Amino acid sequence: MAFYCNHMALHLVRANADFEIYGPVIMNGEVIAYKGDVSNIHRLGIGQKREHLHRLIKKNYNHIDEIVEIQPASLAYSLEGEQIDGAVLDISKAPLLHGFKFASLSEDDYISYSLIVRKDVINTKVFQEFLMAYNKTIEELNKVKTLKEYIGMPKEFWDNTNIKFLSLE
Repeated sequence: MAFYCNHMALHLVRANADFEIYGPVIMNGEVIAYKGDVSNIHRLGIGQKREHLHRLIKKNYNHIDEIVEIQPASLAYSLEGEQIDGAVLDISKAPLLHGFKFASLSEDDYISYSLIVRKDVINTKVFQEFLMAYNKTIEELNKVKTLKEYIGMPKEFWDNTNIKFLSLE
């Protein structure tokens, strides 16, 4: 079992028939980090192999002139060094950036991560136990109060995000 961004999940299951996408697990899991005003973002950095985010960015931020793919580990550095005006980051990376504002990637829900499972594991007792534990955990994570405890960030950050953890059957 592994959690993959939706694009990578599709690539994996197409390349290996032993795996399947069990289901989406996180929606709206990215934010745009920027300084100043969101309308001043003209060059936006996104993680490599995140092409599926291009459509969302263009639809919701048509003032952005250029989308640059950057190694995910270098996004914050590129943003702080002003090589880009904004960066699309996983919500969990936001607390690492101080002095930045954050905006949601889209007003519409989109899938950020899916669970990939080896087919021969799905009907096992261990997997069923995992599903029960997972579903119990996401009940807590869907409470903004719980996320604030683990991730931190001020109220304005949570007002601009709409992360959802999805249950699995």
